[in-house]
Order: sequence, then structure tokens, then C-alpha cells
Amino acid sequence: MRIGRNCDIAMRVLFCTATHEIGPASRRAGEQVKADITVGDGVWIGAGAQVMPGVTIGDGCVIAAGTVVVRDCAPHGMYAGVPARRVRDLAA
Repeated sequence: MRIGRNCDIAMRVLFCTATHEIGPASRRAGEQVKADITVGDGVWIGAGAQVMPGVTIGDGCVIAAGTVVVRDCAPHGMYAGVPARRVRDLAA
């Protein structure tokens, strides 16, 4: 996991670097999958947000409180929702 410079990370933010594939009926939690998370410079992540395995959050992003980030976030955007979606462009 990499966190860039000048980032603000609020309380109860979860960085999840591992999960499981869906397995067979005998054991639904299948093979473990691990993937790094990268947070760019100048990012602000709001309270209770969750960042899932393999995600890259680009420089200058804002992740709203309670957002679940499951895909990469392009730089200089505000992301909100479950799953996260870009809701606003921010000045670079």
C-alpha cells in the first residue's frame, strides 16, 4: 500500500488489501486475492470510506464520507456513493 504526500484520511477509513473469490457451494469464501492500494498526492478521504483491493486513487481526489471505492479514480475528481462514481471535476 502506498499513500502519497499531503493526504488527509478521516476516521474509520478502511483500506482492504485482500478479499476472496466466490467459491463452490461447499465453501463460498474461495481463493484469497491480494492487491495493493495506491493513494496519490493531495487526496482527501472522508470518514467511513472503504477502499477495496487493487484500487488507485489519483492525485487531488476527494472521496466522500461513506463511499466504497471499487475501481480506480482518475485524478482531480470528487467521488461519492456505493459504488463510487465521479460526481464533480476539481481544479488541478
